[in-house]
Amino acid sequence: MKKFVSSILSLVLVFSLAGCGAKTDTNKDNGDVKSTAYVGQDWSSEYYDESMKGTTLNLYGVTDIVRPIVDVFQEDTGIKVEHLTMQNGEILQRLENEGKSGVSIADLWFTGGADTFINAAQKDLLLPYKSPSGEVLDVAMKDADGYWHGTSLTIVNWVVNKDLIAQKGLKMPETWDDLLQSGLKGEVSMPNPASSGTAYNVVTAMLEVKGEDGGWKYLDKLIDQVPFFTPRGSDPANLVVQGEAIVGINASNGDRDLEANNPHVALVYPTDGTGWWPQPVAIVKGTKNEDAAKVFIDWILSKRGMETIAKERNAAVARTDVERPEGIIDINTIKLFATDFKANAENRDIILAKWSEYVTAAGK
Repeated sequence: MKKFVSSILSLVLVFSLAGCGAKTDTNKDNGDVKSTAYVGQDWSSEYYDESMKGTTLNLYGVTDIVRPIVDVFQEDTGIKVEHLTMQNGEILQRLENEGKSGVSIADLWFTGGADTFINAAQKDLLLPYKSPSGEVLDVAMKDADGYWHGTSLTIVNWVVNKDLIAQKGLKMPETWDDLLQSGLKGEVSMPNPASSGTAYNVVTAMLEVKGEDGGWKYLDKLIDQVPFFTPRGSDPANLVVQGEAIVGINASNGDRDLEANNPHVALVYPTDGTGWWPQPVAIVKGTKNEDAAKVFIDWILSKRGMETIAKERNAAVARTDVERPEGIIDINTIKLFATDFKANAENRDIILAKWSEYVTAAGK
C-alpha cells in the first residue's frame, strides 16, 4: 500500500524534473506506418477530420469549471461541446437509464469520482479507448483496459470558519477525530455519499484506514455531528463561508482560492491523512459521435489539453511534463490515504445501503 501511495506522490511531485519526450506523429494501420490525421499545437489525433467542425458532443460532469476547457477544445477543433452538471450518483443513474432505454444522450463524461467511473465500466456503460496520448500517464491514473483516464488530482480537505471556531473556544481540527469534539455537534457540514464523490470517498477512506468495525463506529459518530447531508459536494464550503456551519467537508484541486477569497475561513488538510482521487474522462457507450469523442480524449490527455486543465482549473495534472501551477499546495506536505478504487466501486451499493441504515437510525 505504501508503494501505491508513493507512486501517486511521485506522479504529482516530479513536474519540475520530468522532460517532454519527442513527439512521434505516426500510427500503425494494417502493419504500415502513416501520418496522423491531424497534428495540432502539442496534440494529435488520428481520428480528427475537418468535416467534424460543427459537430456537437454532449458531456456530463460534476463541475461547471469544465466550460473554459471545452471552449479551448472547440477553438482547436471546431467541435462543439454542450455540458450538463450533476453529481456523481446522478450521472451514474442517468447513464444506467439511458443504457436501458437504448437512447444515449451523452457522448462523454469528464470529472467525478474514479470509483464511480469504475462502477460505470463494470455496468458496461463506458466505451474503452486506449488513447496514444494516455500512454504517458502513470498506471494508477488510468484504467488498464482504457475505460477511463485520469486528468487531475482532487484532494479531500476541510473548510473551517475561523471566526466561529474562535467564538466558541473550540480546537481547530487537525485530525479526523477532532471533528467529533462535542462543541462541533450540529456544526459539521457533509454532502450525501449517494450523490457526492467527496462524501463517498470519506466513507470508504474511513473504512479502509480504520477497518470495517472501526470505520463504521467512527462514521456513526460523525453522522451525529452533521445536522443534515447536503445534495452537492460544494454545499458545505458555501455554508461555512456564509457562517451556517463551522466545518465543511470539502474537496479541491489543491488550490487556496477559497481561503484567499474568504479571509475568515481556513483550508485544512488532516494531519492523519486524507482521501483523494483522479478526475477521469471517458467515452459513454452508445455515443453516435464515437470518432469525435475519441478526438476529445486525445486532445484532453495531450500536453495541450493538460496545460489547459492546469490553467483553467488551477490544478496539478496527470502528465508529468506539465508544470504544477503557482499556488497549488505541495502534495509532499499532505499524507494521502492508500485507496482501492476498484473495491470501493464494487462495494458501492453495499456501502451506501449500510450508510443509509446508520443515517436512518440517527434520525437524519
